[in-house]
Amino acid sequence: MFATREFQGGWPELRSHAEKRCGFSLSDEIVREAVRTLSKCGLVRVSNDKYAGEFVKLYPDRFDEFKNNAKKELEGAKEDGYGKSIMDRASDYPNASVLESNSVVADYSELGDEWMRRALAGLQKEIEEAGSLSDFLLSAREGTSPASDRIVRFDNNQISKIEEKTDEIINGVEQLNSIGDRAGLRELILGQLKAGRELVRSGCFKLYLLEVTLLDALRNLAIKYEKEAVGALANALIEAILKAVGLKS
Repeated sequence: MFATREFQGGWPELRSHAEKRCGFSLSDEIVREAVRTLSKCGLVRVSNDKYAGEFVKLYPDRFDEFKNNAKKELEGAKEDGYGKSIMDRASDYPNASVLESNSVVADYSELGDEWMRRALAGLQKEIEEAGSLSDFLLSAREGTSPASDRIVRFDNNQISKIEEKTDEIINGVEQLNSIGDRAGLRELILGQLKAGRELVRSGCFKLYLLEVTLLDALRNLAIKYEKEAVGALANALIEAILKAVGLKS
């Protein structure tokens, strides 16, 4: 996101640059975590010496090259019969292994700036609610989110309405040949939609489970198909779910 513009300077300047690009405030922890991820993609160089101090330079023009190299490596790995063991052979597939191991990089390469803006805003909010990045990461490893670890109960009427709309979206996605050029994304989203539908049918579940299944899939569809019927249906269902769980009036 903020690496799509050229930049060179210190950490305070980088944070200011990132905030202008994102449109909201960012903590130092978020910026440093982003830089660590970007460095794995070869998109940033960080130096630290007694004269210049910490200095960061972004290379946004390298992102397309990174994506192209990753795709070539993925294709080569499949041809070589190593499609499922790229992570075990990271040195042979340096770009593909980063793409495969980091869902944020993979999603950004597919969904673009607006997705990243929304993702960063949501992440920043959860970290603030958790108290710190370390507390947030700890809760994530334990499988819960501080803002979402609560029980949700739906009545029969809510279940019926949400299930009906989810079925409509599933039918729409099943008619698509693919979603973008990321292999397996259509199947992944369908799996999330169906898993989320089962949660809704149960009538009682933890909110974070709905977040990582149905809501995550709907947000991807809403961004990817913003101007199409599937995107409109996804947005409408997101609104209905947020109201049903009390996150929107």
